[in-house]
Amino acid sequence: MNLLENEGEYRHYTFLREERYQFQGLRNENYVEAELKVTLLKMKEDHPIFRVEMPLYKQSNSEGTYQWIGDLHELRERIICTLNENGQLGEILNLEEIQEKWIEIKPKVIKVHKDEKYKAIFIKGIDELLQNGEQLAHALRYAMPYQLLFPGIHTKDFKKNEAVKGYREIPNFIATKNIPVTTNESIKDLENGRYQIDVKGVIDENKFEQDKVTNMIRILKNRPRVPTLVELNYIERYLLEEWPWSEQSMCMSLVQIPGTLYREEKNILKAIPHDLSIN
Repeated sequence: MNLLENEGEYRHYTFLREERYQFQGLRNENYVEAELKVTLLKMKEDHPIFRVEMPLYKQSNSEGTYQWIGDLHELRERIICTLNENGQLGEILNLEEIQEKWIEIKPKVIKVHKDEKYKAIFIKGIDELLQNGEQLAHALRYAMPYQLLFPGIHTKDFKKNEAVKGYREIPNFIATKNIPVTTNESIKDLENGRYQIDVKGVIDENKFEQDKVTNMIRILKNRPRVPTLVELNYIERYLLEEWPWSEQSMCMSLVQIPGTLYREEKNILKAIPHDLSIN
């Protein structure tokens, strides 16, 4: 596919997310529904530039951290980005625009959360994240729905019955910044030029800071022999109508520490029927 010939082409997507979380006796869940418009703006030095617009974002839970996510959604309403050499989200090109939006909504966010104990920590974290374009890009790269939009599969040379290696991250895990995941990715031909990519992931034990998790759980439980080993079930599936557009993408993960933590996520990105009009 010659991307130069497809400049201005776009797709509309529906994004659905289910989250269930249990940590010791605390249980929580959240359901997200969003609409996206993704446009291939142009090519720059062989790298495509995309605009990702998310005008609609609804979630079922508005308590605690979930309320912060909802209140900060305006910062993600319009992202313009390149793809890196791996075909994942690369540089954020409209960082200034996002920074200005944060200056605009920051007083309102502070007012809404004025009585919260950790308000200052959240505000400082957002300030620091938006100061550095690389940090923001990394934060979005493995976050949903950007990971499903730009998973890094389109630049790989797939062959039937052969697995290709990949890498993901599950962000914001207890006592660590993330869970690093190594993947095996394989292709299946379907009818009418469509492709299916299946992805299975396991924890990258060489990069995962299991010792930090172990120390944290033992402190919380006050038991030196409590189970602390993190277990992961992880799959992705992509149904591609044509490169680089996905017809439907899915990511499911289940992270467990038996007796302590249960974290289940299911994410689905589905293309809405479209014409091929140039914007």
